[in-house]
Amino acid sequence: MIHRMAALGAGAIDFLTKPVNPLEFQARIRNLMALVDARNKLADKAEWLRTEVEKAMAELRAREEEIIERLTIAASYKDKETSKHTRRVGFYSEAIARAYGLEEALCADIRLASPMHDIDKVAIPDAVLLKAGKLTEQEFAAMQQHTTVGSDILRESRCSLLQLAASIARSHHERWDGQGYPLRLSGTAIPLVGRIVALADNFDALTTVRPYKEAWSIERAVGHIRERAGSQFDPDCVVAFE
Repeated sequence: MIHRMAALGAGAIDFLTKPVNPLEFQARIRNLMALVDARNKLADKAEWLRTEVEKAMAELRAREEEIIERLTIAASYKDKETSKHTRRVGFYSEAIARAYGLEEALCADIRLASPMHDIDKVAIPDAVLLKAGKLTEQEFAAMQQHTTVGSDILRESRCSLLQLAASIARSHHERWDGQGYPLRLSGTAIPLVGRIVALADNFDALTTVRPYKEAWSIERAVGHIRERAGSQFDPDCVVAFE
């Protein structure tokens, strides 16, 4: 009995005693083979289930990315330049996020979600959105409302990418010093993704032609951003941007 318990404790799953009965031996071999076969099938089924889950998750992710793409296209119908701008902001934001040290998966999500930062401009009258001259106080107030509209459009979604986009839409016009809008958040109270996209959005706006301005040189735009580290922009994001 002691030897049997020691064998079982060492990992043995069965044993035979001498003299060996041929019929018992055959029965035990059949049982062991059936056990191994069942274990193999269970392992195969677990692998199949894992593969199916991964496939389903990939399909869900692809649908989420398509939704983002369709909404980005919809936002560009009022202003064709908006489509190019939002895509550039996506790539700039991803690069800044990566230099900041964020995980690669989050960097990719920021690239996908940040083009939605101006989805709310669909609610801004063309006379304000495309105005070549300086905005009046009333027009600027209307322009500021687009951050809230964008968040309202996106935030109720159960899609993680759209939730991220909602956070970006609501916070990318906040300033590090608390002088931004719509909530006048400051410092780290501003979501990090909003701080990153704010910088990327500003850089692209400065270096491209707008109805109200010529494009700045990259050098001038970089100098402008450096000067505003700690006031308009998160200093750490500026370091990552550089």
